[in-house]
Amino acid sequence: MNAIQINGGGLAGLALGVFLRKHGVETKLIEAGHYPKHKVCGEFICGVSLDILSDLGIAEVIAQSAVHRKMAWWMEESKVLEDNLPTAAWGLSRYKIDNDLARLFVDLGGQLSTGERFHKQDAPGYVWGTGKRKKRGRWIGLKIHALDTEIEGLEMHVGKRGYIGLCGIEDGKTNCCGLFRVDKSVKGSGGELIYNYLKANGLLGLSAAFKKWQKDEASFSATAGFSFGSQEQVGEFCVGDASYLIPPFTGNGMSMALESSWLAGPHLIKYAKQEIAWEQAVRGYRQDCADFFQKRMKLSGAMQPLLFHRLGRTLLKTTAKTGILPFEFLFHQLRTP
Repeated sequence: MNAIQINGGGLAGLALGVFLRKHGVETKLIEAGHYPKHKVCGEFICGVSLDILSDLGIAEVIAQSAVHRKMAWWMEESKVLEDNLPTAAWGLSRYKIDNDLARLFVDLGGQLSTGERFHKQDAPGYVWGTGKRKKRGRWIGLKIHALDTEIEGLEMHVGKRGYIGLCGIEDGKTNCCGLFRVDKSVKGSGGELIYNYLKANGLLGLSAAFKKWQKDEASFSATAGFSFGSQEQVGEFCVGDASYLIPPFTGNGMSMALESSWLAGPHLIKYAKQEIAWEQAVRGYRQDCADFFQKRMKLSGAMQPLLFHRLGRTLLKTTAKTGILPFEFLFHQLRTP
C-alpha cells in the first residue's frame, strides 16, 4: 500500500488525515507549529452537510460547537438585515477544533510530527494543506476572542474598506474576525489594532462596544499579504485554503476546507491501494473540486468588490433594507455545487 504524507496540519489537513486513517491508509502529517494555537478564522461552520462530517469521521468533534440559527447584518451604523439562518451554523474555535482533530488523528494511528518544517519539494503521495499563499495582497485579517459581548447568532458589520464578523464559540466567548484593506496609518497591537481598524472603517458604534468588551489578548492573531480565489499551487495535490480561498463574507471558508478533504479522500484511498496512478488521483480530485466549488467561487468573486465600493455598498444596503436582496437564494448558492 502507498503511504500518504500531508504537509500542513490545519483544518483541511487534519480532517483528511482522520478520513484516511479511518480507511486504514498509512498517513503521516507534518505541521510546522504546535497544538493548540490560535488562527485568523471566522470560526464557524455553515454549509457542509452532516453526512459529509460523518463520512470524514469528525462529526463528534464538531458536535461540541455552539449552534447559531440567527444572523444580523450592518452596513456601517445601519442594521440592514436580520433573519433566521437557512441552515444552522456551528461556532467552534480553531484553538479547540484543530487540537481535538490532531488528537483524534493520533488515536486512529496517524503519525503526527509538529514543530517540523517540511521541504517544498513535491512527490507522489504528498498532499499540501499549507493554508493561504502569502504574496503582495492588499488584505489584512485580524482576530481576537471577546468574553462578555452577549451577541446572539452571527453578526456581520461592513465598513468603508472592510468588514468584521462576530460569532459565539465555546465557553461563552465571541470570535471577532475582520478583513480589512491594509491601511498603514492604522497603528496598534492586539485588540487595540482591531479597535483602530473599526474606527477607520466608520464602524463607530461597534468600535465603542468593542472597546468595552473584555478581550483575550492571547487569542489575537493576524495575517496579511494574501488574495482570494484559486491559489497558486505549492504542489500537485492541495486541499483547503491552499487550493481555493473564498472571501470571508460568505461564511463558507471552514466548510470548503472540510469539503475539499472529503473530495480528496476517495482519490487518495484508491492511490494508496494502488488502484490508480498518482496522476489519475490528481486529475480526478482537481475535476471534482472544479465541479463542486466553481459556482460559489465565481459568485463570491463578483460580490466581494461591492463591499469595498461606495456605490456597491449603497446598492446592497438599499436592497437589503427593502427586502429585495435575495438573501436565502444567495446563501444557498454560496454553499452548494
